[in-house]
Amino acid sequence: MLATACSGSDDSGSDADEIVIGFALSQSGNMAPFDVEPGNAALLRVKEINDAGGIDGKKIKVISKDVRSSPDTVGTAATELISEGIDLLVTPCDFDLSAPGATVAQSSGIPAVSICAGDPKMADTTTLGDYVFSANAGSDVEGASGAAWAFEKGWKTAYVLQDESIEYTKSAGRYFTAKFEDLGGKIVGKDAFPGGDNVDINSQASRLKGLSTQPDFVYVASWNPGGSTAIRQLREAGVTIPVVAPAALDGQALLDIVGDKASDIYYTAFACYVYCSGADSADELDAFVKAYEADYGSKPASSYALLGYNMVTAIADAVGDAKSLSGSDLKDALEGDGSVSTPIGDVNYFSSSCHKIIDMPMTVVEVANGAMTFAGQQRVDTIPDLGDGNACAS
Repeated sequence: MLATACSGSDDSGSDADEIVIGFALSQSGNMAPFDVEPGNAALLRVKEINDAGGIDGKKIKVISKDVRSSPDTVGTAATELISEGIDLLVTPCDFDLSAPGATVAQSSGIPAVSICAGDPKMADTTTLGDYVFSANAGSDVEGASGAAWAFEKGWKTAYVLQDESIEYTKSAGRYFTAKFEDLGGKIVGKDAFPGGDNVDINSQASRLKGLSTQPDFVYVASWNPGGSTAIRQLREAGVTIPVVAPAALDGQALLDIVGDKASDIYYTAFACYVYCSGADSADELDAFVKAYEADYGSKPASSYALLGYNMVTAIADAVGDAKSLSGSDLKDALEGDGSVSTPIGDVNYFSSSCHKIIDMPMTVVEVANGAMTFAGQQRVDTIPDLGDGNACAS
């Protein structure tokens, strides 16, 4: 991803002729796999918009800083970008990592949009503030969608294996549990592991395998690479029941880690493409993959890339409707963004109380024998209210 300012023309023009977006994303560290491709896709969409004449004649200018997966660096980068005169800040694909930068933007009255943070606290308008948004459906939707899909499949008992490393995984597990129980399912056991780069769940796998009656499936609330490592270790320990997981296990990395013999693994993703077969592929999605490959030399390795691309479309729609480029006017415009046309169909963004994607079906992907295939789509009408201040729940 570009580390310097970029715009659609050599002449950047005056402030009135452009919108300046600061990208504070990770090019290295454990968050890079979730920031690089969405960031690349976002820049691709910026280029497309600028090549088409911009937004009401205004070109988008991007200033990028590598935050190296460090919360302290995110806060510093946000301060520096705001001092350079940005109109809007883009933060990493994680609540824990985004929070320091979003807090700086909030205090400066500058809208901050996480490129794909899943934890719903990124979108509740009170935890970090009402200038903070996320261009993701959220781990509440992911957990609830996984629960609804499994229940509709006829699975009535579940075991939850909880990664405690980040807020995203914690909330995915909580919302999965609440939704599954609301539907009438039963959680027969829970266990936890610290997550991170050196996952070892041998003891947790032994406890699960030792249950007198095996549950219908295990929900692994985790993220890559640790989540994929945990699933591999479950299979190596002889745990053969189906595995269901959230979107952060999406992509080629899962296949690389679990191996070509792992089967009965299902996760909720944002699309089935490139490394996944069996879905009806829209022309717009094929065009996105082709354009991404042309610019970056390879196809996307996960569906997270789409979130960055779609985010820029949503931002551009809001800027086109904003009264001005002031922070308050941009915030108001983002809150009224509504339906946005994307390569995966129309997606509803933001409201005055829920600052994340409001309506987007999740794609269920099956992993079997070294291949990923489309297993269906799942939409949930309601998110459980856990009393945690999530304004997006109902």
